[in-house]
Amino acid sequence: MSEPAESSSVPGGEQITGSSAPKLIGVAVDGNPSGRDAVLLGSVLTRATGAELMLIVVHEEPLIPVALPGGMSWTALEQQARTMLAETRDSMAPDARIKVQADVLVWRGLRHVVRQEHRDLLVVGSAKNADAGRVRLGKSAGELLGHLECPLAIAPSGFQAQTQRRLDRIGVGFDDSPESRAALDLAASIASAAGATLKVRGAIDDGVAGGLRTDQTVLEGDAITERQVISAYERDLAATSRTGVPTNHEVEVGMPTDVLSELCDEVDLLVLGSGHSGPPGRVQPGRTGRGMLRLATCPVLVVPRPAAPSRHRP
Repeated sequence: MSEPAESSSVPGGEQITGSSAPKLIGVAVDGNPSGRDAVLLGSVLTRATGAELMLIVVHEEPLIPVALPGGMSWTALEQQARTMLAETRDSMAPDARIKVQADVLVWRGLRHVVRQEHRDLLVVGSAKNADAGRVRLGKSAGELLGHLECPLAIAPSGFQAQTQRRLDRIGVGFDDSPESRAALDLAASIASAAGATLKVRGAIDDGVAGGLRTDQTVLEGDAITERQVISAYERDLAATSRTGVPTNHEVEVGMPTDVLSELCDEVDLLVLGSGHSGPPGRVQPGRTGRGMLRLATCPVLVVPRPAAPSRHRP
C-alpha cells in the first residue's frame, strides 16, 4: 500500500473542479421504510450543501384503465399517495417541497420530475430485500440506469435507524479515468460545501497486476505490483492534491470492490463514477460500481459518465 497523502491544494497550483455541489435535490418516496431511508439521506445532503429538497412520489397508472376492487378509484389512490407524501414531509423534512407524478412506469415518472424540476441529484432507498445496513438497487431504481442524467444516491437499508447522520468524510473510488475524475470533482464540491474531508482510494488488482503469469512474473510479482502501485499513486497525485479540501489519497493492492468495501467503513458517503462503456451523460455503473451497489455499507452516490472527456490535470 502506498503512503497516504494529506493535502488541500498544490502550492501555487490551480484548484480545478468541474462540478458544483447539488442545489436541487429530489428524493423518491414510496411509503415504505426504504423511502424513509432516502428522505433521511436527502436531508443529510441538504443540510450539508444548503440545497433545496423535493420529495417525489410516482403514482402508477395503468396504460389501459381497469376496474379496481372494492369500489376504489385511481383518483382515490392518487390522493392516498399525496397524503402519504405530505405526512412523510411533515414528519421528516418540513421544509421540503412535494411532487406527485402519474406515470405508467415509476422510473420514467422519476426521470420526468428530475428533468422538469431541474434536480441535480436524485436520492433513492435500497430494495425491500436488501440486507440491513447494505445498499442494493430496487427494480425502479435499477431501471433508471442508463436513463438518468443527474447523479444518483442510494441509501442503505435501515439508514434511518443509524445514530450517526453526518457528512464529515467522503470517499471516492479513483483510477484517473474521465469517469472517476467526474466523481472526484463532485465529491470535492460536496466536501467543500459540507466542510468534509475526502478519502480517495485507488486499487491495483494483484490478480492481474503482472499481466501474463509466466515464471518470471510469478517470481517478480511483488516487485511488479509495487511498481504499479507507485506509478498509479504518482499519476493520481496531481488530481487528488488539487481538490481544494483536505484529502487523503492512497493506492492499495487488491480487488477494487474489496478496497472500496473497506473504505465504506471509514466514510459517510462513497462517490463513484459510471462505467467507461455507458452512455455519455447518463448514470450507468461499471463492473466495480455494480459490485459496490451490492456490497456497500454506507450511502453510495454514482455520477453520470461525462458527456465529453474531462480536462486532465497537469
